[in-house]
Amino acid sequence: MNAEGSGEPRRGAPVNGEAARPVDGVAAAGGLLERIVAWAADVVGTPHGYLCLLDADEQAMVLRVGTGAYGGLVGVRLHKGEGLSGRVWETGQPLAVPDYRRWEGRVDGDLTGRFGAVLGVPLLSGCDVTGVIGLGYTDHGSAFTPGQLEQVHRFAELASVALDNARLYQAATHELAERARAEEQLRTAETRFRTLVEQIPAVVYSEEFEVGGARMYVNRRIETLFGYTPEEAGEKNFWKSAVHPDDLQRVLAEEARCERTGEPFRAEFRAYTRDGRLKWVRDECVLVHDEAGRPSYWQGLLVDITDTKQVEERLRNLDEMKNTFLDAVSHELRTPLTAVIGIAHTLQRAEAELAEVDRADLLARLVANGHKLDRLLSDLLDLDRLSRGIVTPKRRPTDMAALAGRVAAEWSLLNGRELEVDAEPVTVCVDAGKVERIVENLLANAARHTPAGTPVWLRVRPAAEGALVLVEDAGTGVPAEVRASVFEPFRRGPAAPDHAPGVGIGLSLVARFAELHGGRAWLEERGGGGSSFRVLLPDGPPGDR
Repeated sequence: MNAEGSGEPRRGAPVNGEAARPVDGVAAAGGLLERIVAWAADVVGTPHGYLCLLDADEQAMVLRVGTGAYGGLVGVRLHKGEGLSGRVWETGQPLAVPDYRRWEGRVDGDLTGRFGAVLGVPLLSGCDVTGVIGLGYTDHGSAFTPGQLEQVHRFAELASVALDNARLYQAATHELAERARAEEQLRTAETRFRTLVEQIPAVVYSEEFEVGGARMYVNRRIETLFGYTPEEAGEKNFWKSAVHPDDLQRVLAEEARCERTGEPFRAEFRAYTRDGRLKWVRDECVLVHDEAGRPSYWQGLLVDITDTKQVEERLRNLDEMKNTFLDAVSHELRTPLTAVIGIAHTLQRAEAELAEVDRADLLARLVANGHKLDRLLSDLLDLDRLSRGIVTPKRRPTDMAALAGRVAAEWSLLNGRELEVDAEPVTVCVDAGKVERIVENLLANAARHTPAGTPVWLRVRPAAEGALVLVEDAGTGVPAEVRASVFEPFRRGPAAPDHAPGVGIGLSLVARFAELHGGRAWLEERGGGGSSFRVLLPDGPPGDR
């Protein structure tokens, strides 16, 4: 097969049956070319990349650098017009193929079907094509965007400049008579190289080889990402002070390991910006040695991965929330369902033998557990509707004191606990059904998180905007650091009892229903100890809205 969907010839098919010969200038620029291919692949989000260079004597493109699936194909050759790289060589223009498997110019082989989108960008020296950078996605749903093409084009320019530099260096060493001209061309190429490096969306740097060494070069991207000038970032021990203290020892240990082994350095860590913000970065660099094999300097690339880390954190939180939700719902459903089934079996088997009082007790418990199931399902459905924005309040003038009294009586009967109701007369236009759910969930929360016998109060107060509902208890209270999160869905307090874990959506519905009315819900510490859950319900015009 070809170089994994790039259209390259099969392995073992070098021109004239000879092994691949070194291409002029590659030996000097090889390390940099490998890094350029890796950086280009990293920017577009694929591990599969390669670089072909022109062998002018044989008039063939030779795959010189390969990453991912291309790593084992170094030395493969192709002619002009063959496959993706041959087409790019022939036209001198970038070529993006949406689906290599269906492309008429593909070179068929045993790996043809692995690649979807592939991209080839020419390396130019003047107007001549001297090579091709190629990238491929094995994910058949991915495609190259115009922005990615532009970024890869810049890396292709970097590779072209690196090759020009390498060739110019060889020319300078072999043609002393033309030294002055070669040095001028080298300076021009260096200027081009520096200009292009300044445009790369990452911090490019070179740093002296020593602990906390000074940076010999840092591009201007450092100002955009961190707010520091290249001169400030070039000071000795600069990054030692910028790296988060919790990450510093890990980074220094990895650096020391790479110094001992000669392996490339790669680490992800947090670093402070000038204004004190934290950013996640990925640092990749290699230790460059001099001709005698002594370590000389580090050369590397620093990429801002803060957004990626935040997405990863959100995904972790969602996964944790999902697991918590499933655990809680399975328990909350199973408990009343088990009771319903047990009571139903008892009534079925022994109804004629049961005393009237026992039968009435079983029926009452059956109804209570049925209400629990209905309440859980209603909460889940309401949370889903609220999240999709398809719930609107049906406002009607409502006597808040009477509403509080009804809900309190049901709660006391269901829980067998005393509840002190202190409701001042106030009538507001609200959705009575939603407000009842607010009070029910606040009282259910109090019952769940306080032992039997703990005083609980339900209060209603008039407010400038409408009405204020308070449910207070004399329990242990909620720590200040978690008060803001208790209204998030599927979050439970740190002292939630195992015997009544709940699903973690009751308080979330309280907050959502309050917001539906244009109000809010919050939690304060009750004077004398315990918790004070408060909901402000603004008055509004009657009717649906």
